[in-house]
Order: sequence, then structure tokens, then C-alpha cells
Amino acid sequence: MQRDAVLRLGDDGLPVYRAGAAPVELATRRQLREEGLSAAGLAPAAWLHYSVMHGICALYQRAAARPVRPLTPRQHAALAAGRALAGTALCSRCRAQRGPVEKGRRVLCAECEQAEVDARLAREAAADAALERRLADDRDTAAAWARAALADPTAVILDTETTGLDGAYAVSLAVLSVTGETLLDTLLDPQVSIPADATSIHGITDADVSGAPTFGEILEQLTRAVHGRRVIIYNKAFDVGVLRRELRRHHGGRYPDAERETVTWLHGAQQWECAMEAYARWCGTWSDYWRDYTWQPLNGGHTALGDCRAVLRRLQQMAAPHPSSLTTRSA
Repeated sequence: MQRDAVLRLGDDGLPVYRAGAAPVELATRRQLREEGLSAAGLAPAAWLHYSVMHGICALYQRAAARPVRPLTPRQHAALAAGRALAGTALCSRCRAQRGPVEKGRRVLCAECEQAEVDARLAREAAADAALERRLADDRDTAAAWARAALADPTAVILDTETTGLDGAYAVSLAVLSVTGETLLDTLLDPQVSIPADATSIHGITDADVSGAPTFGEILEQLTRAVHGRRVIIYNKAFDVGVLRRELRRHHGGRYPDAERETVTWLHGAQQWECAMEAYARWCGTWSDYWRDYTWQPLNGGHTALGDCRAVLRRLQQMAAPHPSSLTTRSA
């Protein structure tokens, strides 16, 4: 069954044709333009239903359409100029020239875009120069700190090996003078089982510490080794945390205010200093991601006395007149 070419009459009484069913003498504005004809001044003769979403467009009598007049050179130039401006807008920086419009970007003309690139490169160069100065200053400061520590007769180096990282207790402890004299080196009974993960690092087992003294039993010896002295530790925050935990446990059954006794004991040292942070500054490996220096491994063998001796070697390396480490930078 053949469908009617006319769907309905429009509000103006003109027929609305189905897509592809309009009479040959009728054409859309686009069809006329493709044939070199103009619909200027013509009233619609009918309508064309061209979309399932009820879109319609006007149809004109082909016979009534006039040929399109050729563009004059001036019109051609104006059209070309208009097309050249398509997709552009006034530069947001100079407001004089035009630049391409791109989603998510400011509109910049070529000159202003280059100017902004040059300014960014200049800022980056200045930031790099400032960082290089900081690296050099920090390395010099770390070297001076190491020289002062080695020259200080009160300076000692302390290290512990523990039952782990979080909530750990000491399984060995050593104190070394900066002249290389061993002031204390002992295994310790942590009074808890040593996890296998910790043993895999330092090699100390429950059997090794069986019969070893507890922290409280060597506290008097440790006090003599560190009180009134400058105590240097590789990763001060960790080892001081271990000492604080041991002191709280030791004082907990002896004093009503174990925390006060713990703080008092820690204050007995002249000062606690971190060699890991100083060595990181001296090495100068800067991380752009962390905005700080990268910590360096100690490589002391994971024994308390071995790590103390490794710290001493680091101090001597930093204090040497001509550092062998090169300043580097990482992302």
C-alpha cells in the first residue's frame, strides 16, 4: 500500500511532504544553492518533513528561484576574511590580536603565547637555580655539622635492633663514641616473642636473647653512656621512639607518673640528633614529588654496633674536604 506523499497540512495551510516525496518542482534552500539558484525573496510553497524528530524545512518553487549572482572581488575578500576569523577570538592577554579558540584553554595570539612560554621557562630556570643554591648550602651545612660532631668529645652514636617497626621493643642496643670506642653493645630480652619478619632482617632470634638482660637491667649503663652527651642516631625518630617505649614500660611499675620519668630521662642527654636527615641533605638527592631530600640506606649490616660504625663512616665521609657524592635530582 502506497503512503500519501502529504503527511498533513501545516498551520499556514501549506502541505507538509514526507522525506523524499516532494514534487520535483519544489526544492529546499540548500538544494537551490547547490544548483546555483537563490531563494531570496521567495515565500515557501510547501514544507518538507525531513526528521523523525518532526523537523521540517521550507520548499520553494524551482521555477521562481533566481540565479545567484557571482561574488565581486570585494565580497570574495570579505568572505575569506570572515572565514579566517572562524574559530578565533580576541587574545585574552593583549586584547589586540586574535588567537584560536580551544576548549579548556585561554585564547592567546601567537605573540602572547610565546611570551607566556618564555615567562614560564624563565620562572623554571630561576626555580632550578634557587634549588641548586639550596642544595649546595644544605650540603655545606651538613658537612659542617658532621665536622662539629666528630670534633665534639661528648658526641656518641646510638643504634637499636628491634622486634619490628610499630610498637617495637629493643633486642639489641649499642653506643659508640665518635672516636670509635664501644661504650655499650648488648643483646636485650624484649620480653615478647621476636617476629620472623624482624629476625629475617637482623638475624636475632628468641633463642639468641634467652638469658640476655632486659632494658631495665642495662638502663644504668645506658644512662652513663648517653646522659650529658650529644647523641647521634640514624633515623632519630624511630630509635628515640623505641627508647621512650622501653622507658615507659620500665618506669610503669615503679613510678606513679611513668611519662614524666621517661621525659626526664630523655632530657638527660645533651641533645638527640638525626644523622639520616643530615646525610640526605649532604647527598643532595632531591625528590620533586616529595619536595624533600631522599633518605639514603645506611648499609650497616643490621646489627646495632655495625650500624653505629656505619654512621661513624658516614660522618667521616661528610666531613671530608672534597665530598665524593654528586648532587642529583629525581622526579
